[in-house]
Amino acid sequence: MTARSAMESARALVTALQRADAYPHAVDVPIRVAETHISWVLLTGEYAYKLKKPIKLSFLDYSTLERRHQLCEEELRLNRRLAPALYLGLSVVGGPPERPRLDGGGPALEYAVRMRQFSPADELENLLAAADVTEGDVAALGAGIARFHAAAAPAPEESDYGRPETVHRVTMDNFAELRGLPESREWSTNLSALEARLAALQRELRPHMDERRRHGRVRECHGDLHCGNVVRWKTVLTPFDGIEFDPALRFIDVVNDVAFLTMDLAERSHSPLRRAGLQAWVETSGDWSALPLLPYYEAYRALVRAKVDALRALQLDAGSAARATAIADCRRYLDWAAARVTPRRPVLLVTCGLSGSGKTWVARRLAARLGALHLRSDVERKRLAGLAAHEDSHSPPDAGIYTLEFNEHTYQRLLECAAASLACGEPTIVDAAFLRRHERQSFLALAGERAVPFAIVHCRAPDAILRERVRARSAARSDASEAGLDVLARQPSYWEDFGSEESPRVVAVDTSDPPAIAAAIERLARLAAG
Repeated sequence: MTARSAMESARALVTALQRADAYPHAVDVPIRVAETHISWVLLTGEYAYKLKKPIKLSFLDYSTLERRHQLCEEELRLNRRLAPALYLGLSVVGGPPERPRLDGGGPALEYAVRMRQFSPADELENLLAAADVTEGDVAALGAGIARFHAAAAPAPEESDYGRPETVHRVTMDNFAELRGLPESREWSTNLSALEARLAALQRELRPHMDERRRHGRVRECHGDLHCGNVVRWKTVLTPFDGIEFDPALRFIDVVNDVAFLTMDLAERSHSPLRRAGLQAWVETSGDWSALPLLPYYEAYRALVRAKVDALRALQLDAGSAARATAIADCRRYLDWAAARVTPRRPVLLVTCGLSGSGKTWVARRLAARLGALHLRSDVERKRLAGLAAHEDSHSPPDAGIYTLEFNEHTYQRLLECAAASLACGEPTIVDAAFLRRHERQSFLALAGERAVPFAIVHCRAPDAILRERVRARSAARSDASEAGLDVLARQPSYWEDFGSEESPRVVAVDTSDPPAIAAAIERLARLAAG
């Protein structure tokens, strides 16, 4: 059977399955069909049935019934890791081709993945369009993805999955697909420039890619984590429809996986949601070292979306409005990718001040205002000790994880994380006490090396307010900080005044004075804007 006749037979089968008596359960009529460039989904009411198209493309092979059967099973295995309530089982299409039935017995004409049906309105891309999703929703998603990555299987050591040359070959393959679109001839210069920039960036990042693979950061991920593949199920944003057809596209660096989500949110002009998701992912995982790879992978993910739009255009009639829309979408993603690999000049801010001075409170508001990542010493200190953020270390003052030696380790960790964040062009706020001059000066030096704007946000408040805040925080036991009144009493003796290089960069904030806080945030926003 030729590819054309196989597709015609498959379309006829899908049409024949749009009958109520083709199902072993009650259905909503008329039965609707959703079509993508690689599958059909029959929507029956409570259940949805996904059938793979009998096609073979450069990046997937659904050309035989046996292959489609295997990949339906694989789709169930993989997606049950993240969405077990949605992926119910394998259904067999049997009976005569002109009157087929689902799970009615007889030889298999086709196989389908049986899922819980959900409303398209609950898909993240539609929630975004309706302004019906919050930063908290996306932060929970980012944290969940980080936990999923931590539990995912690492790539087999003997495989080529995640190796720099494999990664880049997959990236470059997108250009071949894009050049297959006749309209792309008009963009040939821009395509070549983007191709060259990505090649140069990959050469620069290659050692880091290799190192991360050696350290187990290449894992069996979702692989297709864009906004159209996330649904709000039982109030929780839940990824579904991960890649089953090519293990090389899912055994990837974990940051490559989350980059699809962050790219898609940014491209849709939802930068605050992108920041919330990325902040939660990196804070939960602690994988700040991933960030220098983010521009490359976000650009790659934009290329994937552009390629999908190009393939969609090729399946539409020339001159049609639908084809014109697909081509415009393709071009928009390419423009976004080119902008993402253009170097950025982010800002670096550090807080300083005594316990209870409002450093974290101010840092969170600055992060939201500037679209910055927020790096907390209390969280990273505990991570170094193998503790969860809110876990009690039972350390007395100046002992346990609060010795001078552990303090030095903590600030070195913060410096490395901040450097990684700046390397991917993210504005960065380092939230720590920074009581000693050498602690601050190492970050001033980093800003100088990276030629980025730098400021020290000196948080202060009256002594009585400091004590009340520390007392309330200790009683609540809901924060990563363990500093109590005894620590607060000691801190003034550790304080070292600002040096001559630091003083011009200090922005003092009285955190008991709301107008002063607002004025300081606006001043720092102007600094970040250049």
